[in-house]
Amino acid sequence: MGVDLKSDVESSKLSTIHSIMKDRHSSLFSEHDLRGIIWEAMSVYKNNFSQFYIITLAGFLPVLLVSYLVGTDLRGVIVVSIIDLMIITALAGIYIYSVGYYYVHGRVDLKSALRASQAVYFKLLGVTLALQIMLALVLVAGTILFFLIIPFIVALLYMIYLVLSQPVVVIERHKPLEAFKRSLSLVRGNWWRVLKSISIFFLSVVGIGVLVWLPFLVISLPITEGSELRGLFQQIGTYVGATIIVPLIYIFLTIVYYDLRYRKEDFSFEQLSDEINR
Repeated sequence: MGVDLKSDVESSKLSTIHSIMKDRHSSLFSEHDLRGIIWEAMSVYKNNFSQFYIITLAGFLPVLLVSYLVGTDLRGVIVVSIIDLMIITALAGIYIYSVGYYYVHGRVDLKSALRASQAVYFKLLGVTLALQIMLALVLVAGTILFFLIIPFIVALLYMIYLVLSQPVVVIERHKPLEAFKRSLSLVRGNWWRVLKSISIFFLSVVGIGVLVWLPFLVISLPITEGSELRGLFQQIGTYVGATIIVPLIYIFLTIVYYDLRYRKEDFSFEQLSDEINR
């Protein structure tokens, strides 16, 4: 009787994946409470902080330099916004892919993550742009048309259904419209749970951002008010805070995405490995 070497290799590989995932108590194998999901995101971030921070710093430095050079007039704001959108889209793909890669391989590989992000870049850019436009319209409508507060709240809360669109694009490689439909399908039935987890996480992230920004504010206070140097210090503080919290946001959303797939679809090791290694 012949020996199926390929089958043995695949079996060994799958066994390794099982061990890696179980050792990390992944959300794919137990239904975490809201606090558990947040701690899971913190754990993934902490264990790969240097890799995430290096790629984030590499992406955000050009934005900081361009924003300083072009000024704060309307044209400058538009230029910075476009560059920021393009860079954050690439970074989002890297962060999202890295979570699954970490679960499968026990580490983060930035080269693999960059290739995965490039493969879906324009799809992800479409989703990111659509989400930002929708959010901007909702916020503007809520500010200008305050008497329409109920439609504003309804529209804002409806966006919870779309919050997983970016992980869907990166992991499942759907086109933007399909990604929105897929996100809605995943969140449906878990809307309240997703809202609570996002709200708790958002407050935590805001707290981290403020703590990072405060030292820069304190340093800038003795500088003459209105001077460029004072504004520069505060701007650097904002970007340093962003480099800390932005990766954590996408890691968290990716873990929520995986958690919902596990709850609704009994998401397996095999599926995760196939999607990450294809």
